[in-house]
Amino acid sequence: MKNLYLRLTLSILIVFSATNCSELDDLYQDPDGFSKEQADAAGVSIIAGYFTSQLTRGFFLRGEYGAAYHQLRSGSRVMGTGVQLYYTTSDYGLSLSLRDVEGDWGSNGFNRTVFNKINSDWIKQYLWAQKEYNKIPEESISTSDELYMRLLHLLKAVAYQRAIDLYDEVPYFETGTAGALDGEKASWVGQEEIYPIIIDEVKEIESFLEGLTLGSAEATLFSQQDVIFGGDIMQWRKYANSLRLRWAMNVSEQLPSLTSTVLTELNGKPLFNEAEDVAGLADIAIVEPYRLQRELGITRAFRERADECRAPKRFLHDVMNCIPTEKSILVNGEMLYYFDGDNSEEGLVNGTVDPRVTYLFSKDVLGRYVGAETTWDDGSDPNSYFSKAMRGYYINDPIMTDINVTEISFGASGNEMTIKLNDEAATDLTKREAFLLKAFREYCSQYSDISWTIGTDRNMISEYNVRPQYNFDIRYPTLHSVETELSLAEAAVRGFGSGDAATHYKNAIELSCAYWYDKNVNNSYSQTTTPAFPGNMDASRIDRDRPSMEYNPGAYAEFAAQQFSAMTDQQKVKAIFDQLQLHYNMFNFETPYTAARRLIKYLNDNPAAPYETFAWKERMLYNPSIQGTDPEAWSQVSQHDDYNLPIWFTGRTTKWKNVLE
Repeated sequence: MKNLYLRLTLSILIVFSATNCSELDDLYQDPDGFSKEQADAAGVSIIAGYFTSQLTRGFFLRGEYGAAYHQLRSGSRVMGTGVQLYYTTSDYGLSLSLRDVEGDWGSNGFNRTVFNKINSDWIKQYLWAQKEYNKIPEESISTSDELYMRLLHLLKAVAYQRAIDLYDEVPYFETGTAGALDGEKASWVGQEEIYPIIIDEVKEIESFLEGLTLGSAEATLFSQQDVIFGGDIMQWRKYANSLRLRWAMNVSEQLPSLTSTVLTELNGKPLFNEAEDVAGLADIAIVEPYRLQRELGITRAFRERADECRAPKRFLHDVMNCIPTEKSILVNGEMLYYFDGDNSEEGLVNGTVDPRVTYLFSKDVLGRYVGAETTWDDGSDPNSYFSKAMRGYYINDPIMTDINVTEISFGASGNEMTIKLNDEAATDLTKREAFLLKAFREYCSQYSDISWTIGTDRNMISEYNVRPQYNFDIRYPTLHSVETELSLAEAAVRGFGSGDAATHYKNAIELSCAYWYDKNVNNSYSQTTTPAFPGNMDASRIDRDRPSMEYNPGAYAEFAAQQFSAMTDQQKVKAIFDQLQLHYNMFNFETPYTAARRLIKYLNDNPAAPYETFAWKERMLYNPSIQGTDPEAWSQVSQHDDYNLPIWFTGRTTKWKNVLE
């Protein structure tokens, strides 16, 4: 019902798009063809129309297929959020050599998406609304128009924050100006200048919201235009304060006094603190259902990027305490190890294994939660993590001891996979361990198990669970209460804020568990709905990936908080980062990426899990067309157009390097 309401609201905006406005020579054209005449006729402020239009921009507060695809493909290689086995094992056929994501297919989409959008999609609504607002005599400005304009200022700050975190210097227009529409030229400024401005501006906006009282008619209209929070002023206040908290932590290496000041100012202020406190919009709210799966939705990106949906060992094992059961066996005089199950069955019940294991990830065909590493595995170590996972498939099978057994089948009934021995191994039992280990490693590494498709019933190691990702109702989490709690935890550890860090850490885990459980079990889509799960997903897997119960989040959170309390400060901050990246996982690359870069100095290492085979990126690259369109600006920013150069907020001048750099 809510999504139907949103689509009806947005259909009003589509009516506006049929009218042509006056032609402009400026770069920024009227984004949606709004006209004041049409807005007046519809009884809707034109500024309100621009406000709603801004909320629905692609990849701003909602997902978008193209941007999500590139961030999955290249972002995973930078951050290790998902594992692409062909870049972590030699069994695919690639060698151990340093690569960068700049030469990868689609890298331009990865580099330039946010920059292009800040200078087009994400700024036009603000500029046009400001132009209209500036025409209104001061005594005629309505409470509603001031509200919409203030919130557009907030959204403008969000857009600039995302851009400067990736590029540093960007074309910037001050709040209160219509910029290019009035013939002004943007100034190229970066984090050092913009962060103090937006932190102060959003403070004023939240103060305005705190004292705001809307009449009944104004409140009704606002609830119709506000497709993010449904006209709830308190949610906007919580959002504004949570943004200021995020930004204060982002500048903590360079402006620690500002960080402390903001934390003091936020004391007692409303912040995101509920599981459903999320700034985001679901694709289905504005995209025709039949187009979501095939064309426009973020789920298409997940479907097409199945190769990095392999679960990271770092999340399952290291962060969520889901530990494989390791056993040993003597083969040909050598002690070999293998994974025979895991501790999840008991741990989920007694609160020592994170419930999100079952909400976010899927078991392999042996019923284990076993992931993969992003470090390089050339197969020379017979007891590497990947080898132990693969050995579990065959080590206790008759093929190891019966000379007459020459093939092994594994997998679900009706979906079996088979590996046959070569002639040498078929006639010599002593050759079978080496042959089978190599064969199983290759079979999994070359994606023969899942045929490059997420959601099959054939995955030989754990994958991301299909149900949360293929939830067309999910509001893309650009900012969530879990991040807010984790920021408060970090601030307490590092002395920027008061409060108990372990309590905030515990709260974050409980909120994340509740959020992802809901997104999984309340996913009402299937292979027969519109939109639908892809037809090549296994129906049994879709059903099985729904958790059988909701495990007690408080029990595990208390267990994790006790572990947290025993850590050093640096270990605590690393644990906070791990929770942030785990929570956002495939949905929000930018926020953990920003956190990783700014924490390298404090931690003396990179808290992410970048691939050894990929060079670390410190920033995104500009669109080279700037050189031709704005030579003056290019002369200013070209010296910074280097992904090896740390951005200002990191407090570093030297890039972090992995083992191959």
